[in-house]
Amino acid sequence: MLASFRGIGVTAAVPRGHLAALGILVAMVTLSGVWASSLQGCDEAYYAHMARGMLESGDFLVPRYDGTPPLDKPPLLMWLVAASFRFFGVGDVQARLPVLLLGAAVPFAVWWGIPQTAAFRFVAASTLATTLLYVQLQHMVMTDLVAFVGLLGLVVGLLRAAEGERWGWVAGSGLGVAALAKGPLAALFVLATLPYAVRHREELLRSGFLARAIPGILPAAAWYGLVWREFGQKFVDVHFGVFLFRLAAQGIAAESPLGPAFYLVSALWRFLPWWPLLPAALVAGWGAARAKDRTAEWSVGFAAVYFTAITAMRTKTDHYALPLVLPAALLVAGWVTGGGGFRTAESLSAVLCRVLGGLLAFGGPVAAAGLLPAPLQLRLPAAALSLLVAWAVVRCGNLVRGGERQAAWSSVLWPVVLAYAVAGVALRPWDAEPGLRTVAKALPAGEAVVYVAGQPLSQNSCPYLALRFRLDRPPRVISPAEFPSAPPGWYVGRTGELVPNAQDRVVVRSDWVLVHRP
Repeated sequence: MLASFRGIGVTAAVPRGHLAALGILVAMVTLSGVWASSLQGCDEAYYAHMARGMLESGDFLVPRYDGTPPLDKPPLLMWLVAASFRFFGVGDVQARLPVLLLGAAVPFAVWWGIPQTAAFRFVAASTLATTLLYVQLQHMVMTDLVAFVGLLGLVVGLLRAAEGERWGWVAGSGLGVAALAKGPLAALFVLATLPYAVRHREELLRSGFLARAIPGILPAAAWYGLVWREFGQKFVDVHFGVFLFRLAAQGIAAESPLGPAFYLVSALWRFLPWWPLLPAALVAGWGAARAKDRTAEWSVGFAAVYFTAITAMRTKTDHYALPLVLPAALLVAGWVTGGGGFRTAESLSAVLCRVLGGLLAFGGPVAAAGLLPAPLQLRLPAAALSLLVAWAVVRCGNLVRGGERQAAWSSVLWPVVLAYAVAGVALRPWDAEPGLRTVAKALPAGEAVVYVAGQPLSQNSCPYLALRFRLDRPPRVISPAEFPSAPPGWYVGRTGELVPNAQDRVVVRSDWVLVHRP
């Protein structure tokens, strides 16, 4: 154990030390601040409410929102959340618990499943566990991380296919999990894995890999068959037509002004703190792939195809990039623990580390001085954390320039883990709707509620969805103009949208307002 900290878990540590260090960092990143959890309206409360509906109705086949089946998502996430509600009660923390546990388990699955050295697996698992996009989605009730678990199963099965028949079953089960979590978008995992599968097609066919993979896919196929039997063409039109072809060809949200550059720009934020190392890691990975390193072959091929596919899609959102965290972590691990020199790419990474460090060092004092516009101001802990990480990243750049890869990576890891832990406690980033949690506690049980909405639900449904999860029945919706003449009762709305009259008793006033009109 001491050896793992002396070498920060890379050069001197034995596997037991690696696992202990991995356990510490995963616990710090995962648990900090989770007790102050409240769900966002879009999409967390939406999924959580459907899971609650499953539990109350006993209908676990089709997710329904207040009795209406949207037919847009498969049920796996809702099954997991409903199980959490069944054993631990309905609540915000309980809704996030399955994804939190899966997110904490994935780094250990990388450690166990990827056929590489102990040092490689530790670096890959730790890099994945500390990438900002992964940490964010680990703390959200979303389908993406559940599908990520399926992707990891598919990858481990493929990389170890030659070791025995059971790995075909693992790959098939992974694909089945992805399909039950993300629906037809899981087909992108297959598409992006084709370069690796084609290159090793003879081995996969000879080992009977495809035949072994089929049983793992059958549960997903059975669900699709049952739902198609119940809803027929309507299910096909919605599940595949709207949420696959329209998603890709037309878009279901406003198109980003960044266009094809969206994911490159997004990576500067969502792939913190590791994106400065990606140029060196990609070039090293390309060299390793040409030398027939299987992990590098899959990583480079998957990243190229998947990135191209999501860039070509009209609908763009940060969480679609989550699958890229896995090949990025594997490529970083290959560069950190591998040999050979690619000085041009490493020089670029060193420059990028210094640029990122400079931005963080500049942003910290500016935020602490209160010079940013009010919505962008950060509290003092955030400013201090930015300075800590800035120092670590600048030091990383200097070490990369000197050819000390392992020390460079290690210099960033533990300051970032500390930053996540302190931020989780001091900044409470997982508390999306603290005022709404207070409203739910203050509202008498069984009382009807009227929601005062500043915008029509068709334009802004997220606050409604967040509120609905916490109520026993759907609230009636009125506009702020209707509120002054509304009859006695309980009313809730956002501050600024619900303005109490003189006779109203204000029960809660924060970012939400709860009033009782006698």
